Amino acid sequence: MKDSTDQINTRAVILERARELFLSLGYHKTTMRTIAEATGISTGPLYFYFNNKAEVFFHICSEAFDYLIDDFRQAAAHDSHAGLRLRDIYYAYKAFYYQEPQLFEIMHLATNAMAGIGLPQPLEETLKQKSQEVVKIMEGVIQEGISRQELRPVDPCRLALYLYSVAEGIFLSNRTGILQRCEVGLDEMIDTAINLIGLGMIDVGGEFHD
Repeated sequence: MKDSTDQINTRAVILERARELFLSLGYHKTTMRTIAEATGISTGPLYFYFNNKAEVFFHICSEAFDYLIDDFRQAAAHDSHAGLRLRDIYYAYKAFYYQEPQLFEIMHLATNAMAGIGLPQPLEETLKQKSQEVVKIMEGVIQEGISRQELRPVDPCRLALYLYSVAEGIFLSNRTGILQRCEVGLDEMIDTAINLIGLGMIDVGGEFHD
């Protein structure tokens, strides 16, 4: 049992140190040797846990998506008005952004074609499916909201993509300093987006109580 626990702890440390290196040095300048050195182990034990750098990067990104997907699912599972659940999903994403900044950054590094990481196709496909799951969760809430006549009868897929894109745009504006230069806070922008989008989504005959 102790050996198994030690292996789990070592694996977690490897992923944590590798995450820091990927964000500070970039994917291409990070090597298995630098990961091993940062972890305080030799490359031999490192290869016991991971076959190569791509696999290390994949597991970091995969776990980041798993955290976010779990948060989204919890918000979507509430038996409340669809508009409130979509709002809670937005708040869950904001909480993830604040609480796990490194995971947020590395998730977007993985899905950024300009980064040129080029993971093996099976790994890249898995990450794409997980990123799509984030949108699918919102789509499910929208579909249910339409069937309950809580939301306007719009295309659920398009609306989910729109909501996700708006959130991504707000976070990008914050990361690049646009919000700060305009003296607008991230929380304010999220709340504004929720209020404006909510006005357009809510069915005229549906009741929406906070």
